[in-house]
Amino acid sequence: MGSSAKQKHNSFSGTKGATDCFDAGAEIIGHQRIWQFLKKSAETEKISHAYLFFGPDRIGKKKIALEFLKLLNCQEKNVKNRPCQSCRFCKGIDNNSSADLALIEPEKKEISISQIRNLSWKLSLQSHSAPFKSALIDDAHLMNLEAQSALLKTLEEPKGKAVIILVTAFPELLFPTIISRTERVRFSPVPQEEINNYFKKKEISGNKAEELVSVSSGKPGEIMDFLNHPQKLKERIQIIEDLKKLIDSPLSFRFQYAKEESQDSKVLTEILDVWLKYFREILLSFSKQRSGRYSLLKIKKIINLIQDIKFLLSKTEINPKSALEMILLEL
Repeated sequence: MGSSAKQKHNSFSGTKGATDCFDAGAEIIGHQRIWQFLKKSAETEKISHAYLFFGPDRIGKKKIALEFLKLLNCQEKNVKNRPCQSCRFCKGIDNNSSADLALIEPEKKEISISQIRNLSWKLSLQSHSAPFKSALIDDAHLMNLEAQSALLKTLEEPKGKAVIILVTAFPELLFPTIISRTERVRFSPVPQEEINNYFKKKEISGNKAEELVSVSSGKPGEIMDFLNHPQKLKERIQIIEDLKKLIDSPLSFRFQYAKEESQDSKVLTEILDVWLKYFREILLSFSKQRSGRYSLLKIKKIINLIQDIKFLLSKTEINPKSALEMILLEL
């Protein structure tokens, strides 16, 4: 394998110099600088044993991780044409049926030591047909302490041709020793110009393009979701309208809203994501105009509270209704 001690301590950021924003075969929006870096690593066979893809949720980290694993294992002979999207391995990833890829995701809000031990065992086996045994650990920050310790041992003693990619929005929750043994790749929101370029290629314009830009926060995952499911775009816009009503509503109305919207944790997380973006935009507006309903201190307090509640909802068994009520009391 082409990894080295120096590579394992490198950190790469794709925030500068991005040019194009669209990969026709894979529907990649933005992050072109990161993608070119990964392609060059594959072409020159300078591949690390482990990578850490980190950045905000729904920004494209997992998508590019899977495309990179396709790239490494694609059966197309010409490396410059990989991933081909049509060979057995590429299709196997798309169908989640590849015997040479282990996808680890949280179970009951955490990744357990048994999942990591099973992963380590799989990585120790010879690949079925692909050049590399591959693993993607999604929401890697949800590994419990025992799981992180087990993974650390695997990273310290890599066996054979294997590539592990950790994907997370909270790298600070991982052991520093885990982070130090990965090649770090930072993902940032995609600039509006790159999103607009994608829209031009897809012939999306007018009000639809404006709505997509305004509610997606530079997150390709959300753009693709809205394009594939137009109803979700309408729901996102409705969340913003509901928030504006809540701000001027009595407590009884707010508590009723908390009761209704706290039933589904996935929906609640989406609501909090929208609220977080809304108040961050107010913060930016405040710094320019220094006016509005809230003081600077109040805006920051609301933003910090939403961030804290989001974390607690993902990591603990906090009561969703009570958590939402805490935020509503601050509006």
